[in-house]
Amino acid sequence: MTSLKLSRVFLLSLLVLELLALVSLGSLRLGRGLTAGDDASADSTPGISVSVVAPKPVAALDVSDLNLQPLLRLLAEKAAEPTPEPEPPTPTLEELGALELATATPPAGVAFEEDERWIAVNLTTQRATAFIGAQPVRVALVTTGMPGWETPTGDFRIYQRVENETMDSEGLGIPIDSPDGWFVDNVLYTQYIFSGITLHYNYWRPQSYFGNIPSSHGCVGLGYGDAKFFWDFADIGTRVVVYEEGQDSE
Repeated sequence: MTSLKLSRVFLLSLLVLELLALVSLGSLRLGRGLTAGDDASADSTPGISVSVVAPKPVAALDVSDLNLQPLLRLLAEKAAEPTPEPEPPTPTLEELGALELATATPPAGVAFEEDERWIAVNLTTQRATAFIGAQPVRVALVTTGMPGWETPTGDFRIYQRVENETMDSEGLGIPIDSPDGWFVDNVLYTQYIFSGITLHYNYWRPQSYFGNIPSSHGCVGLGYGDAKFFWDFADIGTRVVVYEEGQDSE
């Protein structure tokens, strides 16, 4: 009887150990199953469970805390404003002159040959017009002599041409560094008609001066396109009539 009891106790002990082993194995599998989704290393390292805590989402910025409300209101107001219409491009001097070509006429009292190429400079309107006989072929807005430096009137002939030169006041006895002195280089398409009076390209005056404000020291200043045209149109001996309206052109 005693040996039978011992056998039963031994068997019962084995059963308990087996159950404990099964329970331990189940717990291990359960732990691995829970952590495998969190970390790939759970499957590759048996018996080690690594738990990864998901990062806490960052709360959205509250623009009121950053005092951005005034800026946001300003941006909203700007967005609500109507888009301004683009300003039309300013006409060039050549385009402005072309608008007057159809109505240009020779000054009264000036005689000319039927096919003569000649130039008329109107000091009153600040215009220079190239003619072939009575036919106008180019009207240019110009800026002539300012008060105290008036462009002389008369019937002149081009006697010298310089395609590119430097002009300064030394030739008139005025020091360059004096308040009335001047020095300009790269003066293109210069055509002399009387003493130091010329027709030439004037690049140092704004466009608004041409056709409106006498501003030179006696010369007839032109925009680049017009100066180039008159250079190609004229030659040594070409006649240039400078006059004021109401004045006898002779």
